[in-house]
Amino acid sequence: DGKKAASSMDKHLGGDGVLNKGEHIDIPQNYNDSEIMEHKRFEMAYLDADERKDNFEEVCLGFHRLNAIAESMRCLRCDRKL
Repeated sequence: DGKKAASSMDKHLGGDGVLNKGEHIDIPQNYNDSEIMEHKRFEMAYLDADERKDNFEEVCLGFHRLNAIAESMRCLRCDRKL
């Protein structure tokens, strides 16, 4: 649906609507639940309330590098039909 929307936007803005979609990727339909490892989200670090008043510093401090990598690999089961 996102590619359809992008094509429509391109046409609306004067383009031809042809997008570089890359090579087709086969997504396996059979899943083995034992292969999926789940874990809860990592807690985000935030600037303490006393430190953030009277300034415009970033409040969300982000993840540690390793936690960010693990969070990006977390299975959200976007394509699964339960």
